[in-house]
Amino acid sequence: MFPPFYQTCLRANLTDAQYLTLQLLVLLLQTHRKVCLSHLAALFPQPILKDSRVRNLQRFLNLPHLSVKLLWFPLVKHMVKNLFRNQPTNRAQRRHQKKLTHHGYLLLAIDRTQWRDRNLFVVSLIWGKHAFPVYWDCLEKKGNSNLAKQKSLISPVLNLLKLYPIVVLGDREFHSPKLGEWLQERGVKFALRQKKSTCIQGNGQDYLALKHIDIKPGNTQFIRGINCTVEHKIGSFNLGVTWKRKYRGKGPKDPWYILTNLDDLEIILFFYKSRWGIESMFKDFKSGGYNLEGTWVNQTRFLALVLLVAIAYSLATFYGESIKQMGVRKYVCRKLELNRSVERHSHFYIGLYGRLWVNAMNEWPDLVIQLTNLKPNKQRNFREGLNALSLIQFEL
Repeated sequence: MFPPFYQTCLRANLTDAQYLTLQLLVLLLQTHRKVCLSHLAALFPQPILKDSRVRNLQRFLNLPHLSVKLLWFPLVKHMVKNLFRNQPTNRAQRRHQKKLTHHGYLLLAIDRTQWRDRNLFVVSLIWGKHAFPVYWDCLEKKGNSNLAKQKSLISPVLNLLKLYPIVVLGDREFHSPKLGEWLQERGVKFALRQKKSTCIQGNGQDYLALKHIDIKPGNTQFIRGINCTVEHKIGSFNLGVTWKRKYRGKGPKDPWYILTNLDDLEIILFFYKSRWGIESMFKDFKSGGYNLEGTWVNQTRFLALVLLVAIAYSLATFYGESIKQMGVRKYVCRKLELNRSVERHSHFYIGLYGRLWVNAMNEWPDLVIQLTNLKPNKQRNFREGLNALSLIQFEL
């Protein structure tokens, strides 16, 4: 069952039949974790021929109502609005808010993921060590995006979240100082990693390629008031430079050069490291979660499937967070391990497998009862587990 605000938004833009179809597809994604259309059609619970189910889903995925701006934007706006409107009253709520608001900013990471003929550009909202997709589109060519396409995809998100302070994060594909200049004109902060061949000018000196900056592993520098590139002479920006120290002979070969209009190097580095959340999201969308790369549909249906994955992904993440706050995550995944600072399993994993565990317990209740009756010395543990099961099931 969808949460109330999901139901309100989706029902307002879909017919009853379309809403129920969408809900069933999301449930299939949560249970079977495969976006392949033929696989979804084979499992879709409707008493019609298999070929008829395929055609039914094809027509559904072609609906113009399955629009990111129409269905997904209101959900994102609602989530962010509630986050800023509700003041945290306890440690858990403060931790929850901190995951999305980094020093009072919303972090937007921009990146691409590419496989076969798919080249998907995504603008995502960093959430802890993961991210939620906000807006996406397929590029018409392989390889990097150009400045015009970047602006066209970032603009709707900036308009959606214009009431909140934003920092845009990009890797070396998005090194263009023109992109930084455009963001600054719109009152948006940014941190864009630069190529080492980029030329800058500071303190009235001649232009110098970044690779010639004198820095050693383990050190950082912060250069204020620079202009970028001999050709464009765009400025004035700041530049954060850091080179991670090698550990056991391993480490990055080159420093990070981060172009920004922020003033605190420590915060800049913290923000840019958070960009890794979009990589975790891509993994969850593909082989680590919903196997998005396994679908072969056309572009219209593909973008609709990405929308379904985004809805399923957000539901699983929120569900996993609720399980963790209830203190019953140990029934779904391992406890925090010694000598490991980062938890092995994300909220997405906990939410996804929490649902699967509940489904398995409910699908074969007779066998479960027979097995537990054969272990009388474990009855206390079973009762505690059933209490945890009821709490997890209540959140579904």
